[in-house]
Amino acid sequence: MTLPHLYLGPVDPAFPRPPIRWLSPDLDQTGIAWAWPEQGKDRARKLLSRAAMRPIYRFTSLKMGRSIHMESALEQQVAMLLDACPTIEAFGEQPATIHFDNGEGIGRHIPDFAVTQKGRPWFLELKFSKDVDAPVLARTERLTDLLCPLGIGYRLLTEKHVTHGPRLANAWALLQRARQSVNPHQSLMTHQRVAHTPGVSLGELGWGTPLRTASLARDLIQGRFHVNFGQAITSDTCAWPTHVEGGWLWA
Repeated sequence: MTLPHLYLGPVDPAFPRPPIRWLSPDLDQTGIAWAWPEQGKDRARKLLSRAAMRPIYRFTSLKMGRSIHMESALEQQVAMLLDACPTIEAFGEQPATIHFDNGEGIGRHIPDFAVTQKGRPWFLELKFSKDVDAPVLARTERLTDLLCPLGIGYRLLTEKHVTHGPRLANAWALLQRARQSVNPHQSLMTHQRVAHTPGVSLGELGWGTPLRTASLARDLIQGRFHVNFGQAITSDTCAWPTHVEGGWLWA
């Protein structure tokens, strides 16, 4: 079973997006299978507990329209990047319970995120560099090998992938601005101007005006037009009608 990779941009850029649910293969045939949370639940395991010995981080996702619950500041940072990245259609935390043939039996693993990026499904696992040991690397290699024939990616991320360049600053700037209500007519006018004048600056589009800035930020997150996210977003940033590579987790 191979899932399609073709990406034609967001079919419906509106928020919130529906939760991720990919069809699971048969464990006996492929060596791997997964189970999503039961109907009405967002996570494969509960994080919130009065008896929790570690802090629980919360992040309100503009893209998914709900509160994302995480166990580390690193997960919170990645959630912000996923929420702001225009090539991410949808994502979910603690998303599924994976059962897989680990060579010695059937292993169990709950990844930190499930993501659909440019139409391709991914499972993401987050670790601080100091915690990436031989068992983690072996599991990563095994899951990568089992998921690849199904058209699904598996990726191990550390803080080095997250803190590079202005990624977090850009994500934070966009998400804070995009939460304000916007005028759909302004968005349409902006889209038409960028299409007819590729390379126009955000300043010329109204980045310095609060209401226009909110509309531009939401348009960028929804992928209505694009900028180079590998550079700090300012009034001088150029806007383009087609996708610009660079700046996010898949750069």
